[in-house]
Amino acid sequence: MTKKIDLCQKPSEFFKERVNEVMTRSHFTTTETAEFYIVDLLGRFMVTSNLFDKVDDEHHLHLDPLAIQLLNTQKTGINDVEKIKQLKKLGDTSLYISGFFSGSLNRKVVDLDYYRDMGSIAYRSLSDSVRDTSFHELYTELYSKFSGFVDVLSEVSHELLPHTDQSLLHLYEVYVKTGSEAAKKFLQEKGVPTPKLALGGKDKINKG
Repeated sequence: MTKKIDLCQKPSEFFKERVNEVMTRSHFTTTETAEFYIVDLLGRFMVTSNLFDKVDDEHHLHLDPLAIQLLNTQKTGINDVEKIKQLKKLGDTSLYISGFFSGSLNRKVVDLDYYRDMGSIAYRSLSDSVRDTSFHELYTELYSKFSGFVDVLSEVSHELLPHTDQSLLHLYEVYVKTGSEAAKKFLQEKGVPTPKLALGGKDKINKG
């Protein structure tokens, strides 16, 4: 059954329960700091405007292409504070969209692999840019286990959003392409048979 957000419960508490439940069920281990970061990410992007960069004259929300966002972090003269801020936005946006709204990437020119690659690059650059040891460890974990965190967000999304035959087909395509254990488990629960994938290459991505 699709879960709905309890408005009497703080979003942070709701998402903490969902994330912890998914991580426990999928045997995905992470630090308490990284888990808190994921919960905060979900709560923050409940406000749609936090996900986008700008609003045009017709009040339409826009998000700059990820490659442009990455390029902006490499501009000559950008200070460290602004660079870290932009890299964090890039990493967070890539993680959230590739996990929570992976269905929107179905059959798009810019696909799931692109978002995963850009997110990993952003968090890896962050881990190299920050001086604080705790933040260095956090961003290192986020990029080294990026696919695993995507799986966690995907499963939370599957629990919260309604499902159609089309969304199940997309999830099947995601499993075949990435080897996502979360996608495989959800499909099997819905009675959809899953093929045995070949090891190596992009058929199987290490969740960390």
